[in-house]
Amino acid sequence: MKYLKGILGIVLAALFLGSNLFFLNLLKDKKVEKEPIKPKIVLISHIKTNPYWLSIKKGAERAAEERGAVVEFLGPTTANTEEGLKLFDMATSAKVSGIITYVQEEGKYSQKINGAIEKGIPVVTIDSDEENSNRIAYVGTDNILAGQVAGEETVKQVGKDGNVAIVMGGKDVKNQRERVEGFENYLAAHSNLKVVDVDSSDAMLLEAEIVTRKILNRNDKVDALFCTSALDGIGAAKAVNDLNVKGKVKIICFDDLEETLNNIRTGLVAATIVQKSDEMGYKAVNIIMDKIQGKSEINSKSLTNVKLVNKINLDIYKQGDDKFEN
Repeated sequence: MKYLKGILGIVLAALFLGSNLFFLNLLKDKKVEKEPIKPKIVLISHIKTNPYWLSIKKGAERAAEERGAVVEFLGPTTANTEEGLKLFDMATSAKVSGIITYVQEEGKYSQKINGAIEKGIPVVTIDSDEENSNRIAYVGTDNILAGQVAGEETVKQVGKDGNVAIVMGGKDVKNQRERVEGFENYLAAHSNLKVVDVDSSDAMLLEAEIVTRKILNRNDKVDALFCTSALDGIGAAKAVNDLNVKGKVKIICFDDLEETLNNIRTGLVAATIVQKSDEMGYKAVNIIMDKIQGKSEINSKSLTNVKLVNKINLDIYKQGDDKFEN
């Protein structure tokens, strides 16, 4: 009996060993299927921590997920052309699949963009353009038109006579200059309003508050402030509130940051020009992916709309796009 049990044990062990060897050979012969490497797209922002740019990032990541790509979000912590260019060089050297970049100063990016294109890396400019380059497309606001919308609202808020000051998010930045151009052109054509002061915050919240204080202190009368970047309106509102000129100085600014919308509700801000930042990021990634996947027809300019939000339509705007008309 013990003898039979011993034989049975040997047979079972041999069968177990044989089956294991069989499956190991099958695994050895079978090719291991590797996951395809996803295209990597670098998004270089103006200021990485700015909520406006976080909205662009959100849209870019949504498109990347749909198209099977990944987005790496980079950017300086303060407005810094040299840092932006350095990040662009790093992305080019890393031979990424595509680059989406903000243009801090027009004229300084064309050589970098052309160099990336020559290496087969598609480049899309976003929010601010470098037209004199070989970038495949620009995605963003029609900034001259946006400035005109702001000018029209300023005339409605303060009338056709008075003094206006401007807080820019950078005097050398193309999109900021274009917004001012559109704004000033509208005022000149439709009113007697005078631009009495222009200063720059470099798109920094604290600096916007500081320059607004300076503007209001060095001018006898300012009826309206036009603020051309997302954080400028918030900084200007803090200064206006602290100087007790709420309602006397009308603030027309950009973007729909939550604090800006709250300031409209309380009357610190008269109106804001809302850009489709999420849509910008979404469109930019899709253009890069279309290029990578061989689509021949790509629109070199993809302009996004703006909306004017003031106290009259604020509640409707917050209900969502499907209920908002402008």
